[in-house]
Amino acid sequence: MRQKQKHERRKWYRLPISIPFFMRGNKGTGEEFLDFATALNLSAGGVLLATRKCLDAGTSVKLEIPVALANKAQLPRSISLPGATVLRCTPDRQYFLLGMEFKTPLLDQEDKEQVQ
Repeated sequence: MRQKQKHERRKWYRLPISIPFFMRGNKGTGEEFLDFATALNLSAGGVLLATRKCLDAGTSVKLEIPVALANKAQLPRSISLPGATVLRCTPDRQYFLLGMEFKTPLLDQEDKEQVQ
């Protein structure tokens, strides 16, 4: 594993990866939304998503990863992850980059120690 730099503030290593996600949440008006997004990187503590929807910092969403061939393989249609909170929304060309933190890390402290 690579050494963690002294100035790095993140608790978890990020994995650059492209995974489709569904985001579910409520707009400021209380109206529900469902949006498609793509993860650009993922860690046990959060995810960076590219989406066409700008969300305010502090917005809570539910994230789901769609499963291919769900009906034929008798698999669920999606896999739910812990809820996430938007930390920032940055415009980037025709998309918005959402920096999000999972409400519960995907790994616990024991798993983190084994990875390092």
